[in-house]
Amino acid sequence: MPLCIVCDLQAGEGVVHSSTNAPHIDPGLQVPETFAEDPVGAGGVWTVDDGSPAMHEDFEGMEFIFAAETADAEGLEPCTLTEAKHRPNWPSWEKAIEEELATLKTASTWRLEEALPRTNIIGSKWVLKAKKDTAGNVVQYKARLVTQGFSQISGVDYDDTYTPVAKLASTRAVIAMVNRLGMEIHQIDIKGAYLNRELNANEVLYMHHPPGYKVPNAGTCVLRLIKTLYGLKQSGRRWYQKLTSVFIKLGFKQCAVDQAVYYRVVVVKGKLTVVVVHVC
Repeated sequence: MPLCIVCDLQAGEGVVHSSTNAPHIDPGLQVPETFAEDPVGAGGVWTVDDGSPAMHEDFEGMEFIFAAETADAEGLEPCTLTEAKHRPNWPSWEKAIEEELATLKTASTWRLEEALPRTNIIGSKWVLKAKKDTAGNVVQYKARLVTQGFSQISGVDYDDTYTPVAKLASTRAVIAMVNRLGMEIHQIDIKGAYLNRELNANEVLYMHHPPGYKVPNAGTCVLRLIKTLYGLKQSGRRWYQKLTSVFIKLGFKQCAVDQAVYYRVVVVKGKLTVVVVHVC
């Protein structure tokens, strides 16, 4: 049975402190003696330990508060397309889905084909996310079509999936070098990175139409993937191969001890400069 304070919070009638004159305590500040001596002012969840606010470890209603907070956060993001269609903000989700489909069409991610007999057809699903600002307000609705990689068959739909990942020691070395030499460091994020890599010619992968959005006049045709999508077993490796080929064409060399680090020696204004690219 939850405590009264939990029932009040769930009903939307609770207050932060049961004592109206209880001060706000910022992290790292000492609790005033008058407040520390008042167990009621600390609230049913909080206590005072050595002059600092602490949470009751045996507070019986904690799991109810955590469940309520989690439900509120996850409630913004529907898990399925059907659930999204029953939401009042469905027009926003629909717009995000249409933008994703337009991006995939522009990138020529697939083409319509009749699947070969006894061919494995990979499933797909929509992942819907609501991006919020620092105040917790929704500023953007994002939709991403991902493949259900678990439906791929090893040795048939994919083979090698290894992708080098930048080592922590390399990250520290690059930051230390930049700091020591007084250089600049920049960070970029490539939007839809996996959509920039084509599948190999011998990779024949078929995917079902996006849930709820079958291509018009498709008939019995399914989608033959031309480029990698998020969720495919080999997407990470194909993107890494694409990135490596681009850097090599630009004159970069690959680090022998960390394959996720590329460097190039150039002369800028008569000075020898080392350009290092660290892929995360």
